[in-house]
Amino acid sequence: MTLQDRIHFTGNPWPEGHPIAEFRWTASVRDGMVWFDLHLRSADYDAEREIDEPEDEEIDYPSDWEAPNVWNNYHRCTLSSTNWGDGNGFAVCPVSDFSPARIDGLEVRVDEPPPEDTEDNAFHIYLLGHDAAAHHRIRFDRIAGTDRFSIAWTGKIALAYTGDYEYKYDFAAHLHDVQAPRIPA
Repeated sequence: MTLQDRIHFTGNPWPEGHPIAEFRWTASVRDGMVWFDLHLRSADYDAEREIDEPEDEEIDYPSDWEAPNVWNNYHRCTLSSTNWGDGNGFAVCPVSDFSPARIDGLEVRVDEPPPEDTEDNAFHIYLLGHDAAAHHRIRFDRIAGTDRFSIAWTGKIALAYTGDYEYKYDFAAHLHDVQAPRIPA
């Protein structure tokens, strides 16, 4: 059985999560340090299961987070340090220390605590509009005998698009068999 890359948003209308349609893990060197960038795009929220709501009655959901029609209005999630101008990615190690063995088992914390201005976050997110993501924990586990990794990425989301800047919603992404990036010469 092949494991499917998925992202889950705890408490949203799809507890089974959403397939990841696109993922890129890249590296760059800045001032002698290796920096990683991650870019994730989900499939449409309802790609695997549509939620039919009765047309003749309006359902009053406790929040936008729980309303399928709100999620479908925004189609899919993009969580990225590269998709929008000023994403920064995150520093990993000095370039002289970089190797697949060095990053095996590496767990990094990014934007913990989050910057005061969400524009300064390492990752930006389009979820239910242009929201905010912080409190990231990203773990890299090497697949034995390869330069490929499983990646577990968790964090918190604030629905900034609607003016709510409290990071109170959880996400978890699980990626399998991802090629480690090469650093530019």
